[in-house]
Amino acid sequence: MQAQTCDTSLDKVDYSLLSPAEQEKILRLQQDILTAVARGGDPVEIVNEVCKLEEHLLPNSVASVMLMDAESKHLNVFAAPNVPAAGIEQLNGLVPGPGAGSCGNVLYRREPVFVGNTLTDPRWQDLRHLAQNFNICACWSMPIYSGGQDKIIGTFALSSFENRMPSPFHRKLLEIGASIVGIVLERSKALEHLRIFETALEGSEEGFMMTDANQRIILVNPAFTRHTGYSAEETLGKKPAFLASGQHDTEFYRSMWESLDNLGHWHGEIYNRRKNGEVFPEWLSISAVKDKHDKLTHYIGIFSDISDQKTAEAKIQFLSTHDALTGLTNRQQFRDRVDFALSLNEHSHTPLALLSIDVDHFKLLNESLGHYTGDAVLHELANRLQSCVPDTSQLSRPGGDEFLMALTDVSDTNQLTRTLMQILEKTAQPINIGGQSLNLSCSIGVAIFPDDGKDFETLLKNADAAMYHAKDAGRNTYRFFTQHMNDRVNEHMRVAHSMPAALENNEFVLHYQPQFDLRSGKLIGAEALIRWNDPREGLVPPGRFIPIAEQSGFILKLGEWVLQEACQQAVKWQKAGLPPMLMAVNLSALQFRRGDIAELVARVLKQSGLMPELLELEITESVLMHDSEFMLEQIQCLKKIGVTLAIDDFGTGYSSLAYLKKFKVDRLKIDQSFVRDMTTDPDDAAIVSAVIQMAHALNLRTIAEGVENLELLQLLRDYQCQEAQGFYFTKPLPAEVFFANYRQPNHTAG
Repeated sequence: MQAQTCDTSLDKVDYSLLSPAEQEKILRLQQDILTAVARGGDPVEIVNEVCKLEEHLLPNSVASVMLMDAESKHLNVFAAPNVPAAGIEQLNGLVPGPGAGSCGNVLYRREPVFVGNTLTDPRWQDLRHLAQNFNICACWSMPIYSGGQDKIIGTFALSSFENRMPSPFHRKLLEIGASIVGIVLERSKALEHLRIFETALEGSEEGFMMTDANQRIILVNPAFTRHTGYSAEETLGKKPAFLASGQHDTEFYRSMWESLDNLGHWHGEIYNRRKNGEVFPEWLSISAVKDKHDKLTHYIGIFSDISDQKTAEAKIQFLSTHDALTGLTNRQQFRDRVDFALSLNEHSHTPLALLSIDVDHFKLLNESLGHYTGDAVLHELANRLQSCVPDTSQLSRPGGDEFLMALTDVSDTNQLTRTLMQILEKTAQPINIGGQSLNLSCSIGVAIFPDDGKDFETLLKNADAAMYHAKDAGRNTYRFFTQHMNDRVNEHMRVAHSMPAALENNEFVLHYQPQFDLRSGKLIGAEALIRWNDPREGLVPPGRFIPIAEQSGFILKLGEWVLQEACQQAVKWQKAGLPPMLMAVNLSALQFRRGDIAELVARVLKQSGLMPELLELEITESVLMHDSEFMLEQIQCLKKIGVTLAIDDFGTGYSSLAYLKKFKVDRLKIDQSFVRDMTTDPDDAAIVSAVIQMAHALNLRTIAEGVENLELLQLLRDYQCQEAQGFYFTKPLPAEVFFANYRQPNHTAG
């Protein structure tokens, strides 16, 4: 087993992980322990004191120190002030090993061991009786080193009467305890104790200062020099006031000394000045040290430089109001500034324009080139948009590929138009990233205060509506808000909010479109197609609600319902007499991106009883292009289950033979946009013929959708397409009608 060592310094755990209150407790613990060491005394008494101090900071626990016997290589208890004698007796003679509890494993594994449940953890297998007898629920143990990091001489442990794992604060307690006990055990004489105490200060990251009763500095450690820039020689004999930053008033220091005089200690945040003149923040704890006769002898100050913490806090504050990627204001900060501008413009009757800017086809770019490239594009676009406005506070990135811009004075409509054109032009300029030249465009929606809204939310809603209208107009353009757009937005919101209740109320139904073998004419399968039976509107076509379900994420629940319903229906048909046939179900890209599609399919198949080979999952080409390695893993998991896979709407996306070969699909579904015009458009006919020939070469089945007349059917047969579906055969049918039409065992398409 390779030896593992542990840092014996007092700051192994990063202080930034601790809260100010925990930092204060740690500083206070160090002061108390170091004060005890400085006073000298018997090593056992000092270690017992360390145990008690640590127990005080971890309620419902006991501390113990076990040392290795050099001859027997067994562990024996050295100090455990609150462990019963019977427990100590059972612990003595512990042989290190994989089942010898936390302390035994520290020696066995040569690393800290944290056990949160002694009754189930295999590392406590040999000491289970001890855990049960003395209600030891958790035990955290840290190695005690001697002579640096080479030799482990024992363990320092905190045993808890409740199941838990150590937080960074608890680990800090363990590190301090193990470190100080190691120091104490190396020396027994008072003078040596003091020297080791100074050694501990040498390695501490906290600055240390000791003064006499007259506040003259008599001792500092290297960390003090690192933090302040003053050497020991420059410091000794001076009073701490020479570090004063000048940022605290008389009342601050009066309160500090009042606490020291009355309570014997003070702690808090203070600003001091380094030798180079830089003012820095520190967390300072000062204690008054008295002798046995209660006479003041010294002051001890321990401080941590919290500059990094302050910087982190400032960064967190910045990130709470700004976008991390671009540095632009976030939505809330932008809204606050727009609200302020609106209040000013309302009094001055000056119009204000709110622009909603969306990058065209950014999702495809992100999926095909990766998120790193996508982030680089957004960062560059933010810089270009900033050059279009005089004040960067007028620009925001709420998220994704969306930007917002506020133009506070648009009295000059020509200037507004010039700004809109400038945005389009700058966005359209090629972006070079990683040697690639990318051409982009954006769609802009504009809402004007006060005509299109008198508050931020109304303006934003209307600007978004105008932006979507710009996309509908072909993208790479801008549109101003109109009431018609507002009606469309309201319809979008109504549908989005109604769908969850509709699913709960069983308003969604599946219709099934039969699929036929073109050689035999026999029924071979059915495609499940969702419909919404709205009580107010009747049957709602999927084109009205599926895109909204995709955008809102509701497609995850809806897609799972479709899968369950279709599989259950397939089994019902079989039990009622229909021959086994393929059930085709469409999957959305979002279902794949969630990462648990194989688990969902396996669960639905098990619950429904449908054989895996009778389920076909239809996916689009764009789904395969998104994070291909991730998608390959998902596809492989589905193939292991035994389901078949079809590429839906083949030919409309970014078709690639490499993808077909890599993902091992079973069937290509030729999009109806090519099939419908085959008899009148030679190009479409050529595309369909080429797809069928390619599929044959790759041993893939082909099915044509959108077959609406006998002429199309015959042409597909001539091209040797194997399967088809469409209105020529029948429109999608409710489950009961489908069963009634096709329950005859020899039914064919004709």
